[in-house]
Amino acid sequence: MNALAVGQTYMVTERFDRAVKLIRRTLAQSKLSVVGEFDTTGAFGEEPGRAAYQSRILLVDCPLLLFEALALDRAAGVFFPLHVLVLADGDWTQVSTVSSGGLFDVRLPLGASGPMERLQARVCTALESILLCVGPNHHDERGEK
Repeated sequence: MNALAVGQTYMVTERFDRAVKLIRRTLAQSKLSVVGEFDTTGAFGEEPGRAAYQSRILLVDCPLLLFEALALDRAAGVFFPLHVLVLADGDWTQVSTVSSGGLFDVRLPLGASGPMERLQARVCTALESILLCVGPNHHDERGEK
């Protein structure tokens, strides 16, 4: 995966199961749809002798933005929906937005780039209403980097 694929990363001050419910509710209140999901438990950060991290990928979409992208360029549909990775981290939960274009290290078609940027902005705005933003130089409330 391209390092640029991951958009924003956040920390939720809830355990995994509660965080997933909170994220789903917040996205729905923002008129965003979770159109699918994958249980990826054990796929990220697994270490020998340790229990697998709970994780899930939520596929988040906005029908209006998808329609706009498809109207401009039919190939744009390949890059929707936006992937939101939810990963257990002890008593906290890490949440990252992941662009499909970044996953495959390709430039989005012109018709997809604007709607995808707006979708990602809407998802980030929704998540920021409940989460703490964590960047490379940001310390979370636990004092960790």
